Amino acid sequence: MNAAVIGLGYVGLPLSIRLAQTGFGVLGIDKDQKKIELLGKNLLPFGLREPNLLSFFKQAQVSKNLKFTSTYEEIKDVDIIFISVDTPVEKRQPDIASLLAATKSIAKHLKKNQIIVIESTVAPKTTQDLIIPLLEKLSKLKLNRDFFVAVVPERIRPNYIFKQLTTLPRVIGVSDLRIKKELRIIYSKITTGKLNFTDLATAEVVKTVENAYRDVNIAFANEIALACEDLGVDVWKIRELVNKSPWRDMHKPGSGVGGHCIPKDPWLLASSVKKHQMRLIETARSINDNMPAHIFALAEEALKEKKIKIASANLAILGYAYVGNSDDTRNSPTESLIQILKNKKVKYKVHDPYVKDFSNHSVEMTAKGADVLIIMVNHDVYKKINYKKVAKVIKTKIIIDGRNLVPAELVRKLGFVYKGVGNTS
Repeated sequence: MNAAVIGLGYVGLPLSIRLAQTGFGVLGIDKDQKKIELLGKNLLPFGLREPNLLSFFKQAQVSKNLKFTSTYEEIKDVDIIFISVDTPVEKRQPDIASLLAATKSIAKHLKKNQIIVIESTVAPKTTQDLIIPLLEKLSKLKLNRDFFVAVVPERIRPNYIFKQLTTLPRVIGVSDLRIKKELRIIYSKITTGKLNFTDLATAEVVKTVENAYRDVNIAFANEIALACEDLGVDVWKIRELVNKSPWRDMHKPGSGVGGHCIPKDPWLLASSVKKHQMRLIETARSINDNMPAHIFALAEEALKEKKIKIASANLAILGYAYVGNSDDTRNSPTESLIQILKNKKVKYKVHDPYVKDFSNHSVEMTAKGADVLIIMVNHDVYKKINYKKVAKVIKTKIIIDGRNLVPAELVRKLGFVYKGVGNTS
């Protein structure tokens, strides 16, 4: 079979590679011409630390099963079309410009009996109310007579992309049960996980609920962390003991929630519900979005203890990626913190070993002359920091720990003021 994958980001490119691995002839399409040129030269435009991405990509290129382009004409020659374009949120509402553009381009070249699979995460009812009518109108073809549609939301995250792509169960919403057998064959080649078939809207809701669930649980952990700071107890000890109770799984608090999915998908769900205000989701989003501001407040509080105004301080920030051991910076909490610092005109330096713009100096060089060292990301390298060396170069001994990575007792013995999220006493 031949397939087209539209959108070659963190979802579409690995999917293209996986399909090529299983023997599909794959046409990868992306509107970004520079990305197409890089891929044509066997160069990855992102994900350089992603396990197996580069090696599998080069293998797929050698097999000649993978081709890249920025045009759509050749999709008339494929059997199945996967849509994996970005579906961001602007002011709590879906921005479906890329999705609509891809749909319009597909419709111009759509042929009978093709299956269109939406792997992008969309607000519930988007496929039924927007995508299908647009396809029918522009192609002059009829759903379930001339073409078919499926909704199969991706389930991957950085550092585990291929492991999750090839092993996790998948939810497959179909427009017609007649394509169930064919999609079972195709997705059985992609993953060893169980395939769960349902309708289009249910598949859309499942994906948005998955990430809303995680967002709410992280928000609960963050709110408990704030309460523990107020009460003078250690949230990490609280979490440890709470989770010893059966059926409890308190999540980890931290410096913020980033990435492509969790900050966005709850709003996709909420935007589709018209008769009920999603108050819990709105509150969770507010709590998690506010954590970088709380990191700033902890730094300001620690500086006051040293009788230093934050406007005259220098801050050293460790970590710019949104998740540990990755170079993925999408919706990075550090970016939110930096925006606060810019607004307050506070001086800062950033270090991240995996993000190109911030990797040309060491942790010690970043901390040199700083008044506050802030840990925003749980990179493994930050678990191995030599705080005795840091103590010799930092100007004012203050540490703000956003990820519970710092040995608090050790740094306090070295003379540091230590304040961690949920542990400031």
